[in-house]
Amino acid sequence: MDFVAAFSFLFFGFTILFSVFSILIYIWRLKPWCNCDVCKAYLSSSWRKDFTNLCDWYTHLLRNSKTGTIHFHVLGNIITANPENVEHMIKTKFDNYPKGKPFSALLGDLLGRGIFNVDGDSWKFQRKMASFELGSVSIRMYAFDLINTEIRERLIPLLSSAAARQEVLDLQDVFRRFSFDNICKFSFGLDPGCLELSLPVCDFALAFDSASKLSAERALAASPMVWKIKRLLNIGSERELKEAIKKVNELAEGMINQKRKVGVSNSNDLLSRFMTSISDDRYLRDIVISFLLAGRDTVASGLTSFFWILSQHPEVVSAIREEMEKGHGVESRTS
Repeated sequence: MDFVAAFSFLFFGFTILFSVFSILIYIWRLKPWCNCDVCKAYLSSSWRKDFTNLCDWYTHLLRNSKTGTIHFHVLGNIITANPENVEHMIKTKFDNYPKGKPFSALLGDLLGRGIFNVDGDSWKFQRKMASFELGSVSIRMYAFDLINTEIRERLIPLLSSAAARQEVLDLQDVFRRFSFDNICKFSFGLDPGCLELSLPVCDFALAFDSASKLSAERALAASPMVWKIKRLLNIGSERELKEAIKKVNELAEGMINQKRKVGVSNSNDLLSRFMTSISDDRYLRDIVISFLLAGRDTVASGLTSFFWILSQHPEVVSAIREEMEKGHGVESRTS
């Protein structure tokens, strides 16, 4: 009993000290003594009076900034929309702005050594390899065929079915399913079937979403020590992240093993192409998972925003339809 009591005392003592330490680190990071207007609005959440989310508020601040740049002292962040700054960082002096170890640690369990999580020679190698593959005519035709098939066999039938039944669809969810089907087929040669008429629950898509979300949320911790200790103890969000990444890894490793057995000579997906020059299966997994991350939400968000803007400007919709009809007319005459 004495041992149990001592262990309980040590455990709860450690928990209390760890909580106090986390709070102190959080307060230190916030630097609540900063008295500038932007930091006061962030700390007091007064920006919520005029904006529904942070992105809209950031856009407002950037639009009204003479330099196109804003500084959040309490977060230690600088946000810029100045084209010259962006060009300087991602082109002119790209090597001066590495992601660094703190950033790589946040996404390391999910992305590993993928292009979004590395610097230097490893980044250059993957970029060169990706540029070469994505620039080929054959893979562009492959991507065009995949997307065309997804539109004709799934997207249009789904929208037509909903229209016939006068059902409401969450267009963002539809486009997320559409982009995930395409990027999985393009990257792995795998068809998850997310956009079938029944809109099924896809375990792989859920695991990938969960892994992406939880990895990014590590950055919100008061200190990196918080999520690292949770990972060590396998508790809370870190336990969920570990389980989600395990599901992603199982599918990726399964696809790689399958392709090793049957061969990749007749396949056009990125994984098959990369396997001809890379023998490290873990590295292959990291590279392809990065492509999934790049091609999923970007395409879905772009399509959702595009159609939302179109809904606000019916005159543009009419112009697009008129142009399409002219194009069909030209095709008919030439054929």
